[in-house]
Formats: sequence, structure tokens, C-alpha cells
Amino acid sequence: MAGITLPAQLAGTPESRAALPPARVVADIALVAGRNLRKVLRNTRLIVFSTIQPLLQLILFAYVFAGVARVPGTSYKNFVVPGVIVQTMVFSAMGTGVGIANDLHTGMIDRFRSLPIARSAFLVGRTVSDSLRLGIQSVLLVIAASIIGFRFHNGALAAVGMMVVVVLFGMALTAFSAWLGLTLRDPESVQAAAFIPILPLIFTSSAFAPVNRLPGWMQPLAKVNPVTAAIDTARGLAFGGSHTATAAWHFAAWWVAIVAVFTALAVRRYRLG
Repeated sequence: MAGITLPAQLAGTPESRAALPPARVVADIALVAGRNLRKVLRNTRLIVFSTIQPLLQLILFAYVFAGVARVPGTSYKNFVVPGVIVQTMVFSAMGTGVGIANDLHTGMIDRFRSLPIARSAFLVGRTVSDSLRLGIQSVLLVIAASIIGFRFHNGALAAVGMMVVVVLFGMALTAFSAWLGLTLRDPESVQAAAFIPILPLIFTSSAFAPVNRLPGWMQPLAKVNPVTAAIDTARGLAFGGSHTATAAWHFAAWWVAIVAVFTALAVRRYRLG
């Protein structure tokens, strides 16, 4: 009996998948992103707990520390809200690595590799779906913050700009988280390992106190901290200030560096298997 040879495009060889037309690549990315979003939407416990936790942090920082902290020029409530939102984006971005490690553990990534879809679909689709998730979280947090008294002082366009900045920062950290998930390959290990660099970055930043009020040895670290760059840019857009442009350039440099380095590492790790 003569063998049947499928066309290269149907067989899904690496060469054919690399040569897929742009419309097909976009469709594959949308397919994977939709799968990830449906997976989140079906997990009601995850939605509830991931929503309640940042809201509690927002309320606790806004009211507990407001009684003992003073910030020149504004209320502590206004000062801390951008910091809490950026912190939430950082922690939420770590869910990317946990999800990828879980897909590795269950064999889902091996199935994706065997399908005739674009090779970039898995990682880009994950980034798209997680960025949408981060955007929804940031909107909910801003709504909650406005209920407890947070106000934008720099106009609607700047308010949208602040939202874009915090989501972009979370999206950059999904690249780091994806690399971590592909490298460690175990959900619990990824969750534990992610806190090692993330916690020091958050608490040595301007999230909860101005940099000039931090200990002297900590201030140089805080000034070059990417979390500080994101928070200062968000605050500048929300309230205005002469240092907004400097913070924005600092943020842009860190964003490009994080995305470039960890996307390359994640792609390389994904191709190695």
C-alpha cells in the first residue's frame, strides 16, 4: 500500500509553522489566548481570591498607614494607591510562570508543540491573555480606590496613561515569569522562587514611602529600582510633577531591557523543550 504524504503546511513541520502567513499566526495567538482566558474564567475561586487580596491591600495601606505616614503635597492615600496597583501587577504577573509550569507538568505544552500552529502562539498568546487579566485587575483597583477617596489630578488622558504604564510593567514581568516557569517546570517552585527577587524590589522602592525617607544605604538601590521607575511614572501621570519625564525615560529603559532579555530567554527555553 502506498504511503500518504501530507503537505508540509498540514503536517505542521517546524519549517512550515515558521512560514505561516501573518493572519494565521494572529489566529493561532488568539486561539491560545482565548484558551487561557476561558481557563481563568472557569476558576471562580481564583477570580474571587485574586480580586479580594489586592482590594484588602489597598484598603489596609490606605487607612492603616495613613494614620502614621505623612507625604508632602498630597495625602498618603493618594500617594500609596499607585504603589499598591503596581505591586498588584507585579504579584499577578507571577501567575504566568505558575500557569506555564502547570502546563508543562500536565503535558499541555507538549501537545501545543505537536499541533500545526505557529511556534510563537503559546508564549505570545499567554502574554496577551495575562495582559488582559492585568488590565481588568487594574481597572477594578482604580474603581475601588476612587470609592475610598483616590482622585486623579492631571486629567483623563494622563489617567489612561497611568493605567497603560502599570499594565505594561506587569506585561514586562510576565516575560520574566514565563522564563521562570519554563526553567523550573514546577508550579510550587516557581511561586516560591518568584518572591526572592520580587519582594526586595517592592520594599526597596518608592511604593510605600518617598525614596528620600528610606535608609541612606537603601536610597541608591531604590533610585535604580525598576519598580520605583514604574511607580514614579504612574504617580507623575496621576498627579503631575516636574520629574515625570525623567521617571518615564527610566521606566522605558527598564521595560525594554526586561522584555528583551527575558523574552529571548523564555523563547530559547521553550524551543529547547
